[in-house]
Amino acid sequence: MYNPQPSDQSSSQPPVAGSPLQVQFTLKLASPTVTKVLIGANLLVFVAMIVFGKIAYDTWTGPETMEVLILFGSKVNILIKNGEYWRLFTAMFIHIGVLHLLFNLYALYAIGPLVEGYFGHIRFTIIYVLAGLFGSLASYAMSPAVSAGASGAIFGLIGAITVYFLKYHQNFGRRGRAMLQNMAIIIVINLAFGMAGNGIDNWGHIGGLVGGAIVSWGLLPRYQPPALVRPGAQPLDTERRVAFETAWTVLMIGIFVLGVQFAGRITPTIF
Repeated sequence: MYNPQPSDQSSSQPPVAGSPLQVQFTLKLASPTVTKVLIGANLLVFVAMIVFGKIAYDTWTGPETMEVLILFGSKVNILIKNGEYWRLFTAMFIHIGVLHLLFNLYALYAIGPLVEGYFGHIRFTIIYVLAGLFGSLASYAMSPAVSAGASGAIFGLIGAITVYFLKYHQNFGRRGRAMLQNMAIIIVINLAFGMAGNGIDNWGHIGGLVGGAIVSWGLLPRYQPPALVRPGAQPLDTERRVAFETAWTVLMIGIFVLGVQFAGRITPTIF
């Protein structure tokens, strides 16, 4: 195990000493480009729901109106069971009210750059989408309520950063241990709040968390030292594992598809 350290020109974190020769390695973090796109997409959908609600139903509360929620693609079990599987994806971008939107966007703004920074743009996108799909799948299988939101995908990001630091926390010293502790606290508090509160789709949270952790386990960056090691901080190279990571992603998609078919047999419906 080498010493990945999140320090580049924009980071103030010092690199961690690696070998007995005190060779130091640094990691260049990916910019949060996809995170910003996702935040923008969620905002755009929310505004579109407001505008549509005003035009079609003469209300400014379109994102809280059941007809608008269903038309825009919320998770509705009976409709998914009848073949509208695309709702498992579109529900990830729909929010039921301003507070729901702001809470999820703040969480995405806080955790998204971490995951995207360490995993890179492509891995981050795969983790986010598949975690959101697994969150929708768990909700479809276990909860009869109409639901929507990015929280399943965001819980998947929490699962991903937890898996990353379980693997590499020793290389980050106190910061790595603190990150693991923080993630554990966030997971426990949010799941407990979800179980205690009304109107919270905790199955979606659990599905996203577990799905994100499993997907990210196969997409974890593996590091290798540069060909020529010299004293002082040096950038750490990431191993290219395109074939394995592609196969892992395809496997996760296959499990999701099978899960949808199984969930259709047990899903509870309310109408």
